[in-house]
Amino acid sequence: MGVAERELQRRNYLQNQYDIPEKSIEKQEKKSKANYKLRYIMKLFCIVLLALLPLYRFAVITEAQDRINKLQTEAKKLEAQNEQLKVEVANLKSIKRIEEIARGKLSMKEPESDQILYLNTD
Repeated sequence: MGVAERELQRRNYLQNQYDIPEKSIEKQEKKSKANYKLRYIMKLFCIVLLALLPLYRFAVITEAQDRINKLQTEAKKLEAQNEQLKVEVANLKSIKRIEEIARGKLSMKEPESDQILYLNTD
């Protein structure tokens, strides 16, 4: 009851001291309550925003890490494929393979000594 009594005393003081009508005091109280509610809602909004900001940052970081992991996996696959292609190129370039193709598919043979012609480049 102490709070209600103080409020009643304040009203009486304001009315007697400044000769303020009761309706004006009620309007001020309504504005004061509205301002209090608005400040309360704004504070609550700020708290919620501050609580959600780290969650958003965590989500962005997690998404970036996922992209990094995918790119690293893809890079490893491409490196392995590159190594396979290098081995394949080396096999295709081998002199033994080229000679087999020349003799088998193209029916080529070694030239005989009388078929060789040497040129002097001097």
